[in-house]
Amino acid sequence: MTSPLLDNLEKEIAATEAVTSTEVVVVLARRAEAYRDVPWKTGSLLAGAALLAIVWLPVEFSADWMILDLSLAFGLGWLAGRSSDPLRCLLTSRRRRREAAVARAHQTFSERGVSLTRSRTGLLWFFSLMEQESVLLWDAGFERCVPYSRLALAAREIEHAMRGPDLLGGFRKGFEILRPILAQHLPAGSENPNEIPNRPVVLP
Repeated sequence: MTSPLLDNLEKEIAATEAVTSTEVVVVLARRAEAYRDVPWKTGSLLAGAALLAIVWLPVEFSADWMILDLSLAFGLGWLAGRSSDPLRCLLTSRRRRREAAVARAHQTFSERGVSLTRSRTGLLWFFSLMEQESVLLWDAGFERCVPYSRLALAAREIEHAMRGPDLLGGFRKGFEILRPILAQHLPAGSENPNEIPNRPVVLP
């Protein structure tokens, strides 16, 4: 994660918190889940392809070499599945990736103390790079002040904004969506302490 990106996001958070009592926490994760089954799938697929080649190619293979070839194919496939995010995306459903992002966001909400603000107005914006999934989670203070329909619509609009290749541009559009809602329903008071650091959090 580049420092200029984090610097710009920190400025966006500060600008948002200047007009609202909300404490915004931005978390970027490389991926939401390890997907430990994927290496086994890629290993099995490559070993299966190697077996088909051995069976159908007009070449004789000894049993000893065949076992070695299949083992090697499985190992190469396993390593590819373990190290390749495109393969993880190819071999998992969109629904599973979304569920993984939501689950990681809920875990992060607790770990980062988003619910520990004085007025219970913490807002987590979680984004997972591999899954390209954006998740908004808010604390109990929002339920008293902000109509759920507005938050739900904003979350959907932000998900759409974050789908493009321009990560910083997507975040900026997202803050443009959030800022007026937060300023209207949770305006900054005379005392507006910065309870959570503005620097975005980067997770592996």
